[in-house]
Amino acid sequence: GSGRHHHVEKDEGHHRHNTKKEKGSNLLRRAASKSNAVVTVNQFPFTRSLERFKRSESFYLYIVERPHASSDSANGDGTNNNNNNASSDAAAAPLQWSEVRWKDLVDHWGRQTTFTDLLGMATPLHDDGRTKLKDGEVAMQKKMILHCLPKAASTTLRRACYAHQKEHCSAIDFPRQQDPFGYRNIDDFFHAVNKCEDIDVFCVQGGDALMSVINYEGKEEGSNKSNEDDDEREPFHFVHMVPFRNFDAWVESAIKQIHEIDGNKCDRIDKLLEENCYGYRELYMELYPKMVLSLLIGMAFDANGKGISAKDKHHIMLYNYEDVDGVVAKVSHFFDMEPLPRTNKQYKASRGEGTCPKEISEKFHQCHDEALMSTDAIRDLKAERQRRKQNDRGMKSMYQCMRKGEC
Repeated sequence: GSGRHHHVEKDEGHHRHNTKKEKGSNLLRRAASKSNAVVTVNQFPFTRSLERFKRSESFYLYIVERPHASSDSANGDGTNNNNNNASSDAAAAPLQWSEVRWKDLVDHWGRQTTFTDLLGMATPLHDDGRTKLKDGEVAMQKKMILHCLPKAASTTLRRACYAHQKEHCSAIDFPRQQDPFGYRNIDDFFHAVNKCEDIDVFCVQGGDALMSVINYEGKEEGSNKSNEDDDEREPFHFVHMVPFRNFDAWVESAIKQIHEIDGNKCDRIDKLLEENCYGYRELYMELYPKMVLSLLIGMAFDANGKGISAKDKHHIMLYNYEDVDGVVAKVSHFFDMEPLPRTNKQYKASRGEGTCPKEISEKFHQCHDEALMSTDAIRDLKAERQRRKQNDRGMKSMYQCMRKGEC
């Protein structure tokens, strides 16, 4: 994975070639839209449309897996036994694809679930040629959205997206910020997608109820921003990439980082959990991958065939966060997209040995384990946004009280 990205960064001639190829593809698609050609998303592995579902039982997600050597362990729990020679052979192997019903994940994805367990719930997919483009068909232009989540390589992805935008999208005026443009603002996100024609991979803050990437209906009334992005842009096929990490490992990693950031103390997270199961720093239940999927699928239910969002097509794909570098690069190449450089960087990989007492994780699990097992697609997004806003106010009030030494 890292060698591929090193090549992409340094070989400018290769980049210019791919950029010209992509621009040519864009022109082809636009010409097709004015003729009688059919623009389709029916390409392997996307064998199902997400426009005909009515219930969780009929909603399917995709799982992409980077092949591992038999001696490797990659379960999304932070453990990985690498045999370098065997792994190099696995790196050259094609991606493996599966599909899984959301309802099966709802019922069986619990605390101990590993990535291997997810694959056990899924059905392998094999490219038998039935989903190849037919005469008169043109593939809808794809854009990859990386949903960045804490303790799942989010810093690596966020920084990679930021640098890539700065280098390859002169059409937008970057404010002073650390995040990629549009990372936390949905109007800015679609502005970037529209203006940054040479960029195929974008990053967003995953789990944010205001980032309506699937059910976006344009600028809100009263906004001083133009609706040009909504009115004039071509439809896109968005491939949403959501990382998997084992729940227990995710909780322990988040607590360890809180311990380090708070100066080897755990009193704040302890009091916030005790008060009302409030989230803090990386440790928000809404930012765990299964809960993020419940939000995204709720958006898909809401968008089903209506308004501006109906012209775009969406598929959701799970991957093992430990394989982020190889998977993002290989999926990009598979769909003929320009890969995102620098996904091989590792931030926060080296930290101190200390962490909070076991009682902290026990309190978190007491607060949220039931929600982990019972979550389904969020059907009332407005109520969910209100609930989160209220929780955020409560957490901030409690946090200020603790800072003043009054709690």
